Amino acid sequence: MQTKNYTTDLLPLIKSLCGTEFATIELPRIRAMVNSRAKRAFRASDFWPRFLVVGEERAVTNGYVPWVEVGLNSVDTFIRLHRTEPFLASSAQDFDFYVDNTGAKPIDGPLNSSTVFVTYKMQWTNSYGDGSNGTTLQVPDEWFEYLAHGVYSDWLRAEGQMEKAVVADQEAMDKLTDELLRVDEMRSSTLVSTRISTNANMQSRWAY
Repeated sequence: MQTKNYTTDLLPLIKSLCGTEFATIELPRIRAMVNSRAKRAFRASDFWPRFLVVGEERAVTNGYVPWVEVGLNSVDTFIRLHRTEPFLASSAQDFDFYVDNTGAKPIDGPLNSSTVFVTYKMQWTNSYGDGSNGTTLQVPDEWFEYLAHGVYSDWLRAEGQMEKAVVADQEAMDKLTDELLRVDEMRSSTLVSTRISTNANMQSRWAY
């Protein structure tokens, strides 16, 4: 998926919006603002294509699907659990489940299987920056405008320019809303989040 460069794309746009050249000592504060906004963007939807994993086979341990499995992405949000690979031509059994500190616990009866197919949002583990100190240089293109305008709003607020900050924050949220609408238009959120009860999957619910 497309990205923008923190140093050559994002930071210059933030400087342009703020109308200033940041001193070196200010750059860590700007980076913190960027990552605070990135976290908000990440939390705004479970269906960002960049973080969405659909129907991945994962191990069941002591009746749970753990948050972490060696060799696979760590789970941030469990969305659906299926008995077999989902979203193919035939219906796949869909489990009700609850989530606790251990992971996702299917509650549709006894689970006598060593694996299930999980649709989930993977964890966001990046810290964006200039590439130093473990930061990631490339930021998601779909968040680019929101991050820039959001940081501009935060900078205005820190400078005591509250009225301008409110206007800038609304513009930032408009940018994010536009991207969220694009996610909805891709139909991923509708397809993978909607549980549909069919004759096939209801009859097989207790068949193991």
